[in-house]
This record gives sequence, C-alpha cells and structure tokens, in this order.
Amino acid sequence: ITGAMALHNIPEGLAVALVLVPRGESRAAATAWAIISSLPQPLVAVPAYMCVELVTWLLPLGLGCAAGTMLWMVFAELMPDGAFPCHVGAYIAARVVLIDSDYME
Repeated sequence: ITGAMALHNIPEGLAVALVLVPRGESRAAATAWAIISSLPQPLVAVPAYMCVELVTWLLPLGLGCAAGTMLWMVFAELMPDGAFPCHVGAYIAARVVLIDSDYME
C-alpha cells in the first residue's frame, strides 16, 4: 500500500509543480510546494486508520457510497462525453448490457 501511495503522489506532485513553474516560481520552489502538498497524507494516515477501526461496521456503507459515486461519474459524466454523436440514454443502456454480459460468462 505504501508503494501505491508513493506512485500516486508522483502525478499529484507534478500537477502542483507544473502549474507553479509557468507562473514564475522557481523549480526549487515548485518542488518544495509539491512535497509540502503531500505531507498531510502520512501525518493523518495513522489517526485515519484508528478512526476506521472504531467504526468498521460502517465500512460497507461507506464503500457502497463511494462505488455508487464512481458509477454515477462514469455514467453521467464520462460516457456521455465519449459518445457525443449518439443518444446518451441508448449508449448507457448498451454499456449496462455489455457490463452485465461480461459478468454472465
């Protein structure tokens, strides 16, 4: 998990730095701000874990809400943008059928 978090922080740091450099910040300052923007993650990891351990019975609800939010974003935002020439409702229905057929095999 630590390795995945470290890999995830690279594009986040680049996003911070790539905005600052064209605005006149030095590379050293942009690098420092990129590092500083990632510091709260390891500092809050242990307290967050402890809080989750206190309410493990709520974890399925929280994960279900997160999954529903991701599905909403895919079907309401990403897929319509990718299917510009066709009707959005037909495209979403076709994708649901295709997703279901993948799981039926």
